Amino acid sequence: MPKTIDYPRTSYDSSWEVAEIVDDTGGKCAIEMAARKLNRKVSGSFKAIIGSAVKFGLLTSKREILTTTNLFRRIKHAYDKREEKIYHREAFLHPPLFTQICRKFRNRELPVHMLDVMLIREFNVEEINAQGVAKAFLDGARMVDILDERNVVADIDQLAAQQGPRRELSAGEMPMNLFKAESTTQSSTGISSPALSYTSPVSLINSSPSGNKEQPSFVPQHIAGGDAISQLFGLDTDDLDIHSVAPPLERSSSTPENVPKPIDEYQAPAREAPITPTAPVEPSTSVFTNAKVVAPPLPSPTIDSGFRILISGPGIHTELSIQDADDLLIVNSLLEKIRRQVSR
Repeated sequence: MPKTIDYPRTSYDSSWEVAEIVDDTGGKCAIEMAARKLNRKVSGSFKAIIGSAVKFGLLTSKREILTTTNLFRRIKHAYDKREEKIYHREAFLHPPLFTQICRKFRNRELPVHMLDVMLIREFNVEEINAQGVAKAFLDGARMVDILDERNVVADIDQLAAQQGPRRELSAGEMPMNLFKAESTTQSSTGISSPALSYTSPVSLINSSPSGNKEQPSFVPQHIAGGDAISQLFGLDTDDLDIHSVAPPLERSSSTPENVPKPIDEYQAPAREAPITPTAPVEPSTSVFTNAKVVAPPLPSPTIDSGFRILISGPGIHTELSIQDADDLLIVNSLLEKIRRQVSR
């Protein structure tokens, strides 16, 4: 049974390069496509780099398909260089072997000249891979500030405690609702519901132009005393003799109560006392002539005084809203990412 290798055999930089290629293709691609973009063949050395990227937690490999991980995306979208280095350190310490070496030599000098021998004797690293693993550890440890110029290994647990929680630039609370209700009304079921401040156009039409409340329409007595057809359709019966008109008919029980009145039957609003029955009033048709439908006021749009930057390219499409100086750090990190891709 072959021995399982749980440590990276290549450097962290080469693993990050392959992860960036996979991210440029949309975060998922086949091994052959990644090798073709790097102008390489799918050989044993290239598969060793992919295996190292998987050990560092930058990629996942399943059925010859490579996919970027959440740890890679956190590094890619870091707010600043300091946060980016923290996530790079997390990826470098992802292999258990590198974590064991750092804890064994914490705050002590690392025997760099005999690290490969120590890996063989104390950490069960195969002799054929010992020099490659030692070089990968030394280069990556110096890159993430675990190993200083005197070859002293930092305390990784203390560094993790000092980094603090993750930064969040977005606001923690949701914005206020612009259509918040002003008052509540009590329904017939006893449940209070919000009442919006909205004026119906129909109520504006029915309101009097002078501000007075409209008086109920008045129907002359001689019209009310006519037949039901004339009363229903508002026929002009002024030329008829009042005394010759038949007595008023009683409303039949089959007559609908909710039949809408025609426009000719509505009267203009009266400002004085009701007209006496002896003075017939001509039906007015000018109720809707001077009416003006007023739409409810629309909320004024908010003016965005900030700046917006749209960055689009292979594998990236981001729109940033700059409100303060901290947002410029995000822009600088994205521009640095673009600079690295263009300079390759």
